[in-house]
Amino acid sequence: MDFESVADELFAGAREEFTTLRDQRAREARPDAELAKKIGRLRKPTVAAWLVNQVSRTHPEEINRLARLGEDLRQAHQNLAGAELRALSKKRHELIDVLNQRARWLARKAGHPFGDATARQIEDTFEAMVSSPDAAEAVRGARLSTALSPGSAEDWLTAGTVPIQKPVPTQKPGPRRKPAVPAPEKPATHTTRTRATEKRELEKARREAKEAARERDRARQALAKAEREAEKAAAALADLRTRLAEAVELARDKRAQAAGARKAVKAAERAVSAAEKRLERR
Repeated sequence: MDFESVADELFAGAREEFTTLRDQRAREARPDAELAKKIGRLRKPTVAAWLVNQVSRTHPEEINRLARLGEDLRQAHQNLAGAELRALSKKRHELIDVLNQRARWLARKAGHPFGDATARQIEDTFEAMVSSPDAAEAVRGARLSTALSPGSAEDWLTAGTVPIQKPVPTQKPGPRRKPAVPAPEKPATHTTRTRATEKRELEKARREAKEAARERDRARQALAKAEREAEKAAAALADLRTRLAEAVELARDKRAQAAGARKAVKAAERAVSAAEKRLERR
């Protein structure tokens, strides 16, 4: 028995069996006190962390793609490549949305709740992959106990900004000091224009990132509303089904009562007919 194989077994298994299986493996490892202690320190993952672990194990190619996308995004931020940033950001949103759907499907399959809080934690964990190589490796390892938090987008956007150092003018000493005559303004150089363009691209990328965040929040609110309405509709449907079942049962009872009444009527008619015949013979 070794720690790596036990950890993989625990985090790959059913969440509800984690604690029981962990304690069992820790007992089995007691001849090695250090190993038993290390296994015993493993913490049961939250629902969000468990779902991310399962997505990482079942769809590693998409997880690797998101990790590479994070590397490209960080490089684009360093280079102040506005057009590339927009294209990569779009791919990031699309891929994270796909991974969220994977997690939602796994939650439904395993019978775990998938509310707004869980959805946000899962999305934050995938966003953290994009912002941090360490987070990407943690998700790839598929042994998360808790969800991760993404880094600040502002850190990315300012990481590639290098302030321009302006030379400080000096004056030569002399017996007389003449009023300083301002030097004629130099035409903008190619470097100055390039940095101005890069700055505009950076500001545009910031605005688009904020707008994308607002769109995400609006989409989350719409999703939450749709889920609430779906739950209400499901409850109404269940109520209708219950009423329908009760109506069917009542109809069956009425049919049975009608059948019994029909038999009673026929029996009474036969009795009347027999009585009439006896009267005729007299």
